[in-house]
Amino acid sequence: MKSVSPLLLLLWLALVPAQAGAAEETVTVDGGTDVKVLFFEPKTKRESTHLAILIPGGGSNTFMARAQFWLGKEFVERGWAIAVPISPDRTGFAGDNAGLLPQLSAQLLTTHSLSQQKPLLVGISSGGSDALTIALKYPSAFSGVVATPGRLQEEARPQALAGLPVYLRIGERDDFRWNRQLDDMKATLLDAGGKVDAAIVPDARHVFQLDWDNLESWLASLQQPGL
Repeated sequence: MKSVSPLLLLLWLALVPAQAGAAEETVTVDGGTDVKVLFFEPKTKRESTHLAILIPGGGSNTFMARAQFWLGKEFVERGWAIAVPISPDRTGFAGDNAGLLPQLSAQLLTTHSLSQQKPLLVGISSGGSDALTIALKYPSAFSGVVATPGRLQEEARPQALAGLPVYLRIGERDDFRWNRQLDDMKATLLDAGGKVDAAIVPDARHVFQLDWDNLESWLASLQQPGL
């Protein structure tokens, strides 16, 4: 797996018009909060198209949504629909705004012709950490979480995850040394009842290209009856 310099990747992707072809919409959730969403769908859309919610890091603002959409683009190329929510108050979705995500997801499934399977949560770096935090708070709202990489926040208190699948990958040479926490994070998630697939990516740093053969096999397992 090939590592990518986090700074160079961020600067390059910030210049890419990742928003091209996206449908921008506003979803009003209970309580009257408006959430802007960038919605991407594959060229060939079917009612069996699955939905993933990509959580941008760094406060989940529009800039970070564009900078981190390379992962979402790879999902779209493989037939997924991707929704990228923008934080209404620039504080991200891991804190008080976490409760907006289950409502947002439910509305998107209603307003778009998609599979009615629960959405997948996806994120990289701080977005991956936020995805884990949201999933820990609302495990019944999602089919699983992909954090590549991500880490459990110190204040996170996992409850009963009821078999929620978690795909967690961290680079062997992670710039922030999250790799040193992987074993403890895996144990915490397993103790909480999660179904965890966690591994170190050899010779990778903080941002890396995914092993899609491996990830697609994991994603396919989510679509089996009863999961």
